[in-house]
Amino acid sequence: MNQKNRRYMHTFVCASAGILLTMFLQCVLVRQVYAQVGVNAGASKITASSEQKVPAKDVPTKIEVSAAETISSGKIAETQQETAPEIKATDSKWGNIVVTKVKDSLNVRSEASEESELVGKLYRDNIGEVLETNGEWTKVKSGNLTGWAKNEFLISGDEATKMADSVVKTVATVKTETLRVRKEASEEAGIYGLLALGDEEDVVKEENGWVLIQLDEDTVGYVSSEYVDITSVFPSGETVEEIEKREKAEEELKVLAAKEEVKASRTAPTAKTNNGAIAGDVNDVQLLAALIQCEAGYEIYEGQVAIGTVVLNRLRTGRYGNNIYSVIYAKGQFGPAGSGKVANVYAQGPKAICIQAAQEALAGSSLVGTATHFRSVNSGYPGIVIGNHVFW
Repeated sequence: MNQKNRRYMHTFVCASAGILLTMFLQCVLVRQVYAQVGVNAGASKITASSEQKVPAKDVPTKIEVSAAETISSGKIAETQQETAPEIKATDSKWGNIVVTKVKDSLNVRSEASEESELVGKLYRDNIGEVLETNGEWTKVKSGNLTGWAKNEFLISGDEATKMADSVVKTVATVKTETLRVRKEASEEAGIYGLLALGDEEDVVKEENGWVLIQLDEDTVGYVSSEYVDITSVFPSGETVEEIEKREKAEEELKVLAAKEEVKASRTAPTAKTNNGAIAGDVNDVQLLAALIQCEAGYEIYEGQVAIGTVVLNRLRTGRYGNNIYSVIYAKGQFGPAGSGKVANVYAQGPKAICIQAAQEALAGSSLVGTATHFRSVNSGYPGIVIGNHVFW
């Protein structure tokens, strides 16, 4: 092959090789492109297929959002609040009744509206006869009070009957001018005090011609069944007029009771000393009076003052505390303080006579010298005896 032919052959081979290389590269590129397109197409098909097979996939999301919006906007809470409790008819020995479910008191209105006139109040566990209902309100009669109360504060049906059974009280009403309250069921027993015509006391039990009555939280006494009427009564509401009358009478009685009890409880003149007045604010007077009532509520007046003097004598020594509160609540000293009875009397308000005794003790009056202790007279301790206590 001559020189010229070799050049042509070389050129042809190179051109062919270039063409083949180009075709190879194009094939590779096309396969890569198809492969990529195929993947995307497959993915698209899967997505489309899933959406077709589960067309309701977004429904739960929409329901959840709807519920959240309803809750956050307060619609559910409003619906619950707007649904008034149903007042169920009560067919029992007490009739068709409702019972209040409040801590303190429930307003009773002239009409079924919070904007209507206040005609009275029902209190905790009060019983009312159902007259009519209108959805959210019930018209009740309780004692002399008649008006509308909201259903959400009333209990009805079988539950009302059970509660009525538990809150009904047996009451002894005095039907003579004065009636002695004795310590035992005997005409020879000691006397706690006197009840007046019309006085009402809770009955604990009846036995052999005597009625055991509850005088206060810790004291019971006996009266002759011949001179009392026994009835069952429910706690009932008060009209506005009855509330105003009661509050006015209570204030007047506090003033009169303080004077009369001091006068009635005085015994023969007792030697007095003055240990020096101790300053105290209203809270101190109330607290000291509460302790006196717990320790000597039914003692003669001098005995009540003496209890107050013991507390203040302890304060003067400085060994029991540096104020009236710390002396009374010193560990292991006064039982009623540790048991919570003093706090209860303080919260309710001590008797007027006990407040009077506390004030006299704070003024420095002492019937027991510098005594810092007392016990029951039956304990045998030597000392100054006043009423049922001995002081030393």
